[in-house]
Amino acid sequence: MPLQLDGTGLGIIGYLVIALILVLIIGKITYVVPTLIIVPVLGAFVAGFGPSELGEFAASGLGGIVEITAMFAFAVWYFAIMRDRGLFDPLVRRVIHVVLDRPALLTFGTVVLAVASHLDGAGATTFLITIPALLPIYVALDVDTKILAALAALSAGTMNLVPWGGVTVRAIGSVDGATVGTVYNPLIPAQIAGFATILLIAYYFSRRIDTDLDLSDSERKRLVTEALAGDETDLRTDGGTELETGVNRRWYFNVLVTVAIIALLMLDITSPAIVFMTGLVIALVVNVPDYEEQRNILEEYSSDVMTYVGILLAAGVLLGVLNETGMITEMANILISIVPDWMGSYMAALVGLIAMPASLVFSPDAYYFGVLPVLAETAQAYGIPEVAVVRASLIGQMTVGFPISPLTGATYLLIGLADVDLGEHIKFTFLWAWVVSLVMLTVAIFTGAVPLF
Repeated sequence: MPLQLDGTGLGIIGYLVIALILVLIIGKITYVVPTLIIVPVLGAFVAGFGPSELGEFAASGLGGIVEITAMFAFAVWYFAIMRDRGLFDPLVRRVIHVVLDRPALLTFGTVVLAVASHLDGAGATTFLITIPALLPIYVALDVDTKILAALAALSAGTMNLVPWGGVTVRAIGSVDGATVGTVYNPLIPAQIAGFATILLIAYYFSRRIDTDLDLSDSERKRLVTEALAGDETDLRTDGGTELETGVNRRWYFNVLVTVAIIALLMLDITSPAIVFMTGLVIALVVNVPDYEEQRNILEEYSSDVMTYVGILLAAGVLLGVLNETGMITEMANILISIVPDWMGSYMAALVGLIAMPASLVFSPDAYYFGVLPVLAETAQAYGIPEVAVVRASLIGQMTVGFPISPLTGATYLLIGLADVDLGEHIKFTFLWAWVVSLVMLTVAIFTGAVPLF
């Protein structure tokens, strides 16, 4: 067997592996799944490790990522069923109903609707619900639709911190020892601060709209009513007679189950995977009792499930190779020798500071599976817990930043629905997103979720 490298040589190979992964993913040369598998495998062979050792490395990496992968898969199925069974419909009607009567609350309604519809952690769902519902009102009042896109982006980005969100799943899966309890729970105060900041931004936009339009309340209401004339009957239907129907009782039951699931995740008293597995069983039995329909629904959303499952499992191979070969340790040693001591001591806070702008450069997969493990390992050498760097990254990188990044598909869906140019969207939203990110970082530092040094 070839002589195995160690020390600096192993670290250099590790950096070459990461660099090649970044080039292939950011350049869209190969898809993320094969990239995360073949590149570390080649790196291990170059470093002198054999096939039997490689199998052990991969098994170790996969073992550490199975639970978070299972949680994500069953969460996607669960929220797909809830969405199809109208979990968000009453809120959509209520928000439009309120805005119809009081157009001055348009920006606040945008935030509320975007936050609530992002409960499933999918940006596409949020934008498909929020933008088409509110765009006619923005157009009727001649309000800049960049405001709609910005508020939807900020709201979805902050809500994207939920444990089953795509970026949070990536972040937890990329660092050994990171769990929902250790990563998400300490960030809850920061997330609440983020929501409060977005409401203040919405208030600012509301005041700006008032100044720009200079219309009376009655005139605004008339314009909005005319814009929604085709849907006004449906929006104003009280639905009181439906309160006694089985469908309505089922909706309340679905809400209770969803609240219970979120509570169990936050309390961290059992495995997140088991929580969503059980939730899915309940959702299917109550909402889809027919055998064939159950199978059809699971098959319908299996493509969404398997896409991310494949990415996470491939990431398990990458992380297994980096950790078990010692590459990640040697990469951190190289970085430690370069970074000044004073900067290393502030690494978690610095990561949080630059995380949001970094979302314009790195795709989620490139950052969380390429950059974050090295930063986390390096921070540990300075006495900073790895999970602290994970939290700092989540505050900006692909949470607040994901809906403005040109490297995420949801951004293009957002600007397409709102009919906003990508450059204008980034220019208009960037500073607001960074403000939200910095407020969240400040609160995270204050609460100890992200240590200052």
